[in-house]
Amino acid sequence: MPKNSNFWEHKTLGEMSHAEWESLCDNCARCCLHKFADEETGQVHYTDVACVLLNRDSCRCTDYSRRHERVPACLKLSADTPDSFRWLPDTCAYRLIAEDKPL
Repeated sequence: MPKNSNFWEHKTLGEMSHAEWESLCDNCARCCLHKFADEETGQVHYTDVACVLLNRDSCRCTDYSRRHERVPACLKLSADTPDSFRWLPDTCAYRLIAEDKPL
């Protein structure tokens, strides 16, 4: 693989290093918004209510390493469960790669 290649074009989510995985996030913070799914259609609706740990100026978690301890409802993304990425925005790199779509 060339040194300056786009690793996401050559690796699955499961093959990525932790640093590569984390670098995919564009900090849109939509995953940190409370959301609900329409039971009939499965469509996800995002609210304007954010997680208490979200810094709205930087769109970053204020306690990323302990977020699951502090907010038990915080969902942990895993390459082992790409089907669960359907609730992520359709612009999310994790979802796009899981669905074999280009970034």
